[in-house]
Amino acid sequence: MKKFIRVNINNKDCKGIAFLADSNLKSITTITQANKLIDRNSFKLQLRIKVKNIQGKKIFLFEKGIKNQTLTNRQFTTFTKALDYVSSKRNEVKEMLVSYGTLKDINPIVEETTILNDEVTFLDLIDTFIETKKILLRKSTMQNYSTALYKHSKPLHSKTLKEIEISDIQNIINNLINVRADATITLYARTLYAFLKTHKAQVIQEWNKLVLPFVDNKVDYTLSLEDTKKIIYAMRGYSGTTIGNETFYQYEEIRNIFVFLLTGRRITEVLSIKYSDINLETNTYKIPSTTAKGKKELVFNLDDYLLEAIKLQAVSNNIDLNKSLPNKRLFKYTKETPRTHFQNLLKSLRLPKLRLHDIRHMLATTLVQNGVSIADISMMLGHSSIAITEARYVTKNKDQATRALNSLDNLIKG
Repeated sequence: MKKFIRVNINNKDCKGIAFLADSNLKSITTITQANKLIDRNSFKLQLRIKVKNIQGKKIFLFEKGIKNQTLTNRQFTTFTKALDYVSSKRNEVKEMLVSYGTLKDINPIVEETTILNDEVTFLDLIDTFIETKKILLRKSTMQNYSTALYKHSKPLHSKTLKEIEISDIQNIINNLINVRADATITLYARTLYAFLKTHKAQVIQEWNKLVLPFVDNKVDYTLSLEDTKKIIYAMRGYSGTTIGNETFYQYEEIRNIFVFLLTGRRITEVLSIKYSDINLETNTYKIPSTTAKGKKELVFNLDDYLLEAIKLQAVSNNIDLNKSLPNKRLFKYTKETPRTHFQNLLKSLRLPKLRLHDIRHMLATTLVQNGVSIADISMMLGHSSIAITEARYVTKNKDQATRALNSLDNLIKG
């Protein structure tokens, strides 16, 4: 499968230049390598330019071995001359990107340059799409885009947008069903649609033919208060052994992640917390707007459990909490490791499987059932409005109607 391979040849200006070839090489380091990979009598070089977080690409087509003709960008006798030509166009491409903010739908810099838009593949378009989205979206969302387009969409990489059919996408969906959760598959389809719609791919006109698994995101927490207490106690003391007056944790970082999850934070929020987000003078920590789901900065108080977790992580990471705190993450794990430990914890308690996200449901449901203010619960969960918390956790049933009538009777009788 052909792909653009970075060119990195000594004594040559190769910055941002890639060579289209069918090879497993990570980079082209010699002219000899490039010449061996040239397909027939033509080849393509790609020039990538990034200006003010906007990335653009320009593709140059070259034909080799043409004799007795004036040298143009399509008529080079060697790969070396083609490379020199592309590098000479860097400033012109950069100026175009600065002026227009894009290299799409703009007349070529040089009339004889051939940009084969019909031959640009799915893979060719991903980098620019990702770079553009970075300006607007959270890091976790960008990770979803990257996984969906680079990993799950590999069967589409070598195809042009015109060649992609709805059956190609359905095949990817069908294969994912065996290895991924239904919600993950639905998210993948949504992400792919956004990418294809941005590039006006014809296949989106047939999107209604796509068969996706049904996903019900609402998961009710039904465990008893006693089971909830067991989970919280086990999470706070996870893998701990007490000797004398001191407690040691076999999986200290996992235990500290659990402590933060028990405050209602999402796992992506917890794993993104940096020491610089912590203010020990005010005993608070923040979830930056770039991480928070509602895209608004959230500030929470530090309780004794959180303070202990921060101190333990500082010792583990050689951080002096008495000095200016660095822009370094507290935790090094990805979501998979705490997820596995959480399942092991539930299994040891002989309780059914729960997701890490269900810890939020566990906390909210338990608090609602025990009369805690919806406004307080909403703040704890970081919801943008009380209405979101009410819609998710306040059950509306006949008992509520009965309580309302009883209250009315009591008011009348009083």
